[in-house]
Amino acid sequence: MHYAATNYSSSIANCPLLIIFATNNIDMHEDFLHFIYKNRLWIEGTELLTDNTPFEIIDTGLHNHDSGPDFFNAKIRIGNITHVGNVEIHVNASDWHKHHHDGDHAYDNVILHVVYNSDCDITLQNGRTLPTWEISFPQAIFNRYSDFKLNEKPIACTDYIDLVDDFHITMWMEKMAVERLEYKSEHISEILQHTNGNWNETLYIVIARNFGFGTNALPFEMLAMQTPLSVMLHNADNLFALEAITFGQAGMLNGQPNDEYTRNLATEYSFQKAKYNLSPIAESLWKRSKMHPTNFPETRLAQFAALMQNFQIIIDDILNDRFNPKVFDNLKTSEYWETHFSLGETSSKQKATKLGQQAIDTIMINTVIPFSYIYGKTTNPNFDSEKIIDMLRAVKAESNRETRAFSDVCKIKCESAFDSQALLNLKKNYCDHKRCLNCNIGFQIMKEINKI
Repeated sequence: MHYAATNYSSSIANCPLLIIFATNNIDMHEDFLHFIYKNRLWIEGTELLTDNTPFEIIDTGLHNHDSGPDFFNAKIRIGNITHVGNVEIHVNASDWHKHHHDGDHAYDNVILHVVYNSDCDITLQNGRTLPTWEISFPQAIFNRYSDFKLNEKPIACTDYIDLVDDFHITMWMEKMAVERLEYKSEHISEILQHTNGNWNETLYIVIARNFGFGTNALPFEMLAMQTPLSVMLHNADNLFALEAITFGQAGMLNGQPNDEYTRNLATEYSFQKAKYNLSPIAESLWKRSKMHPTNFPETRLAQFAALMQNFQIIIDDILNDRFNPKVFDNLKTSEYWETHFSLGETSSKQKATKLGQQAIDTIMINTVIPFSYIYGKTTNPNFDSEKIIDMLRAVKAESNRETRAFSDVCKIKCESAFDSQALLNLKKNYCDHKRCLNCNIGFQIMKEINKI
């Protein structure tokens, strides 16, 4: 139930405008009011201040997501006077006091205060009463918003997504894919700062982290940070030395060796450690619980050591925009790993001495492509992000519970890594947090509901 607006007799000439919303036992939120105002979804013809003065919203302003008023540089007309300034939105008018705007000069230029419940007058420090608008909106839109917020389906709009055409879904998926790239780039930027802008060292650490494939990402990253790239490159033509350095730095050569190969690795690592003043990480950091043997840290460490033989080729190709993922096909560990899943323990099953295609795709998605994206953005003023999008489209889509929920239930295509990365970002950063009002799919559904 929407309360009747309170009458105001104060003059509003040359003073800020207050827009007010009222609520009566309705679970109303400011984000919904922002959505209605920003997208001009209020009921046309209800633009009356609480003293029944008509007004016109010429420009809703720029949505502000930081501190300060909710919308900057809005433009409204009251009578013959055009006001330019900011707009503040609350559920209740009294929230102005609760949020301590009274003495905050950032709100001196508010020209419109939008609320749902006009439960009190708001008086500025100069003694004038703020003009107030108690906004009205179609009940159908609020009902849909409530449904999104309250239903427990993994994807809140599952039952309504057919209302959205392919064009709007496609455009939103592209934005989601780029957002995902930006998110992955943030951690790369942090590492770049750690390496003082050294792109080679940064890629080395990022690739190492990727070889942890989630579970062991942190110890892999720590290993790379404590093992200078120069040490690896100096031994690039010696796979045994690379394995010794890798396993030694992983803290796995500190115990009693179980076989001759491990003893030889320990001897070689002792030499390399003294030569380069190396310091290993703790062996206890590595996780193996509920893990298939092909994903054991020893497996990935052996593969990482093998990769370092081709690292210079990889970094040169990426930095010169000619990278070919077939370089991973040449990765092959030493023969020891054909019969071992871990150091000193023989297995009757043949060890995977090469990276599988799924692992290669994961490295492309999580390392090569986001690294190429941030490197291009940072170093090339003519950078074309479409090349990066094309790289994503060339990689097979990830298949997991999240992507299948969209493709199977919502019938959104998932044909490449471009699609799966977009859907993962949508699920993690929008659906899981019920940010339906910030999602263009949710917005289109709201618009269509309003037409019914």
